[in-house]
Amino acid sequence: MKGKDLKLLIKIHNLKNSKSVVLKLTTLSISIMFGFFSILIFLLVFTIFTSFKFAFLYLENITLKRQNQSLRKYISQIEEEINIVKNKLKDIFELSNNFRIIAGINPIPQDIKYFGIGGYIQTNDSISNLKFEINNIKRLLELEMKNIKEVESILIKKRDELSRIPSILPARGIIVSNFGYRNDPFTGEWKMHEGIDISAPIGTPVYASADGTVIFAGYKEGYGLCIDISHGNGIITRYAHLSRILVSVGQKVKRSEIIGKVGSTGRSTGSHLHYEIIVNGTPKNPLNYIILSDVVYD
Repeated sequence: MKGKDLKLLIKIHNLKNSKSVVLKLTTLSISIMFGFFSILIFLLVFTIFTSFKFAFLYLENITLKRQNQSLRKYISQIEEEINIVKNKLKDIFELSNNFRIIAGINPIPQDIKYFGIGGYIQTNDSISNLKFEINNIKRLLELEMKNIKEVESILIKKRDELSRIPSILPARGIIVSNFGYRNDPFTGEWKMHEGIDISAPIGTPVYASADGTVIFAGYKEGYGLCIDISHGNGIITRYAHLSRILVSVGQKVKRSEIIGKVGSTGRSTGSHLHYEIIVNGTPKNPLNYIILSDVVYD
């Protein structure tokens, strides 16, 4: 009620006597007490909230520390892997340089190849440094891929060139007449024999001595049934006195491919294969080109 005080009766009991205390509360004192209790409640709520907040931050800090330890461990593993890759790259570079030498081209200088590959990553390097190392390795791999393709191209070209060199004897048999001057079997005159004669039974397979293209397949005066193959670079091989021709003009043949059969056509005294190698129009000794053969020499 307005303008009136509030009286509060409090009894205090004891075994011997009982006392009563009357408190007289004014509106002002009530307001002060209410404010005091409000502050206490606020402080209690704030303390509880702050305690939870600090507990959350503490747990978060522990989690971050554990994550940081895991991250450092993971980065360390990446560093080890990068160093292993670097060592493998050095081995690959050395091997590819050996192939460059085999291919007849100059090896890439080490200061160019190993640019940026030397040195190990330090333990205090950041993730950005790891990215730099990875990008550097990618660059080195791209350089090596170009190098390998260059070597491959040259080796393929050389392989093609080697496959066009007549390095095998074209038939199995016995060499009965060598390259050079001899007595002509028909006239007895001392004449140049521009090839070799391989004695073999009629029907014995005749093989192309190298890759090439057939430029003649037919009958030729003195040679009988004959095949001429061009191998490029001015090299031609000739196979004469055949009993059969199994290829045609313009046909591409591979080394060891059967192109005909041994015979005795043309100016011949018996079954054999007359074989010539002609380089830029000049007859050459076929035996100087032979690497392997199953021919029996007489």
